[in-house]
Amino acid sequence: MRVDLQASRRAAAPDTRRRILAVALELFSAHGYAGTSMRDIAEAIGMTKAALYYHFASKEQLLEAATEPIRTEMAAMLQLAAGPPPPAPEQVLTRLVDILSRHARLIGTVFDDPSSGDRGHRQEQQLAAKEVFRAIVSALAGDDRPASLIRARCAVGAVLFAVRVTMNHDPRLAEPVLSDQALRLLGGEEHALDVAVRQEIVAAALRALGEPAARPARG
Repeated sequence: MRVDLQASRRAAAPDTRRRILAVALELFSAHGYAGTSMRDIAEAIGMTKAALYYHFASKEQLLEAATEPIRTEMAAMLQLAAGPPPPAPEQVLTRLVDILSRHARLIGTVFDDPSSGDRGHRQEQQLAAKEVFRAIVSALAGDDRPASLIRARCAVGAVLFAVRVTMNHDPRLAEPVLSDQALRLLGGEEHALDVAVRQEIVAAALRALGEPAARPARG
């Protein structure tokens, strides 16, 4: 039976790219973005630099691919917050906590690393994040009264602070990510916070907003 080598290589390419991204995230987590070279990534994955450059032309392009999942989800978050129809506050806060919980390790590994990306790229990321959070605050406030906006900002601040501090106090999250975990991180497949903690964060944010929290469903 004749094997179509080109078709086989095309089918394997996505898996190879995913494996490269996983190893890159593992190295970024351990050594930082600036402390990791393309040679380091190639050696860790067991391929030549030329083979690595076939999949990713630069470390910057690799970083773009690694952060694409969270950028895609934040764009969807912006669409939800901006409406129409106007979303319920609990829906917005639950979605925000969900995104942060599933991508918290990626945020800590890449976005919080001051060496990741050039100045222009970092400014672009910051502007995009500000746009999303402005839309979230507006959706939570419901109107432009100063008191409403303050409560909405407090609710968002409660979520961001609670997620960050809870993670910082969890010893399981103190170690650099490993390749198998990095693979799950790429697709946002693994929560950093369990469901009970996420529900408590949403409830606290709703209280800051002056909204009652829905009771968790009984199993």
